[in-house]
Amino acid sequence: MQPPATPPTSIDELLKRCQAIAGLSLGELATMANVAIPANLQRHKGWPGMLVELWLGATAGSKPQQDFPDLGVELKTIPIDAVGQPLETTYVCFTPLIIPPGYDLATE
Repeated sequence: MQPPATPPTSIDELLKRCQAIAGLSLGELATMANVAIPANLQRHKGWPGMLVELWLGATAGSKPQQDFPDLGVELKTIPIDAVGQPLETTYVCFTPLIIPPGYDLATE
């Protein structure tokens, strides 16, 4: 198995890619992709997310946009313990832009 060469074209395809790597360790994913594993992950906190992005076909890299801009999807990875419990407090927020940018409610 190798990382995909192209980004997913649908949410269903992205989900299939997630399912294909589910249960594999970061070490296994790195080995299959021929990616070096950092000696100290505390100094390379972003490495796991970058590895998962590679395997899912994310295109944003370090650009300030969603990881899968054509799908409107942003990927977030969080550290978990051996039983799948989060190791950090994590908040995910979502705000739909129903009001156009620049519209001032105070003056309307």
